[in-house]
Amino acid sequence: MTLLLDIPCPDCGRRRGVRKRGLGRYYCSNCDREFTQSEVLPG
Repeated sequence: MTLLLDIPCPDCGRRRGVRKRGLGRYYCSNCDREFTQSEVLPG
């Protein structure tokens, strides 16, 4: 299952196209970048 999320990509800043890939891992289809939760959420 793929979830669309309302969090911004740390590279392009877009929210559309960000998908959850696992526990604390996300992928932005706009700029083809994988990132972690710690890169975008405080704490």
